[in-house]
Amino acid sequence: MPSYVKDKRDIVVRLKRVEGQLKGIRQMIEEDRYCVEVLNQLSSVIAATQKVAAIILQDHIRGCVRDALTRDERSDDYVNELVGVVGRFTNRK
Repeated sequence: MPSYVKDKRDIVVRLKRVEGQLKGIRQMIEEDRYCVEVLNQLSSVIAATQKVAAIILQDHIRGCVRDALTRDERSDDYVNELVGVVGRFTNRK
């Protein structure tokens, strides 16, 4: 079971809000809205998805990674996987 289960409702609500924002941005483009207005909305979507990612990452660390470090012989694999995920979110590879 994924570690984010306890936050699933909050995550789903946030993602539905992002869906609505994206539809609004598409409509703005179709209506030839001013670039800065579109960019402001895109910035909001980026921030919202980063927040979802942060929630899932925190849950992953507190759940999956913690469990692996305390009782799994493959704990190094989990740590390496975590380093890769964090690298993607910090634009480091």
